[in-house]
Parts: sequence; structure tokens; C-alpha cells
Amino acid sequence: MKKQKASGRLHQMGEKINGMRMNICGCSEADIEGCVGIVEYGSECIKLNAGRYIVSFRGRSLRICCMNELSLMIRGHILSIEYIM
Repeated sequence: MKKQKASGRLHQMGEKINGMRMNICGCSEADIEGCVGIVEYGSECIKLNAGRYIVSFRGRSLRICCMNELSLMIRGHILSIEYIM
């Protein structure tokens, strides 16, 4: 898998990527709308299917604190966000 890192600021806070929208609050919370599914779930890594990309959240004490059919919220200490092609 080829990895692609976001350069500079994570685009704009709340940019729509491939139909998925992320709003990031500091390093402790991310609100995601429109992801296709959860690929991996653990306290140090959560990977979400965003269509053509996989979005990987890495950190400590990560958890999905609420989820419905349209959105989910990740909380914990987010250290990095990667887009994997």
C-alpha cells in the first residue's frame, strides 16, 4: 500500500475527502461523517474506509465514543492522521 501524508495543516479543518468529512478538535477529538466502514479498531490505531483511501488515526487511548449510520466520533490522544492509498 502506498502511503500519502497530508502536507502543512491538515488541509482545512473540516475538508471533504472522497465523500468523507472530518472535523478535528485539537489532538483529542475527530468527528467523521460519511466513512464507508471501520477497517481496524484498537486503542493505538483506528483505520476507516473512505472509499479510495484508508484514513488511519494513530495515538493513545483511542476509542470510538459514538457512532450512527452517518457519522462517528474518535476520542483519545491523536498523534497522527494518515491517508493510505
